[in-house]
Amino acid sequence: MATATSERSRAAITATLIALPLAVLTGLGWFWWSGGFADEPTATGPVTVDLRAGSEPPTATPRTETVCRALLANLPTTLGNHASRPVSPKTASERAAAWGDPAIVLRCGVGEPATTVGSAGQVLAINGVSWLVTEGNKVTFLRALDLSVAIDVRLPAPYNVGQPQSLVGPLSAPITESVPAAK
Repeated sequence: MATATSERSRAAITATLIALPLAVLTGLGWFWWSGGFADEPTATGPVTVDLRAGSEPPTATPRTETVCRALLANLPTTLGNHASRPVSPKTASERAAAWGDPAIVLRCGVGEPATTVGSAGQVLAINGVSWLVTEGNKVTFLRALDLSVAIDVRLPAPYNVGQPQSLVGPLSAPITESVPAAK
């Protein structure tokens, strides 16, 4: 009788050792399949971008539009682990790009190109591009310096905490390849 009980116990333990990992793997597979391991929520809607520089209406010269189109064509489809998002309105989509949720926004050809003259922010060199950095509570504003066309990037919370190099760094190569330096 003791032998039959111990064989049943061993069979129960063996069944448990097989069933439990299978149940865990099945649950993890279902969680992954349903998007449970995504790094960020998938934002699919367009990001509304304002191209005004202060109160000025959005205007650009044909040269600025050409430079901005070249820059946007060279930008990465992901920034960090943040996927690109469509930009609206149509006029903004020709001079702006966005990634992630909340959106990291790059604008091209907005206002006059920047220099450090009269600035209150700090200057940060990231992969060959100098940026004037202005920190706020909810957004860090970066303006590329010494380019022939104005380029700016807005990093909203939670991306604006600490150093922006990891998110702005991948933009440097497309900027230096597409946007001529100021004369």
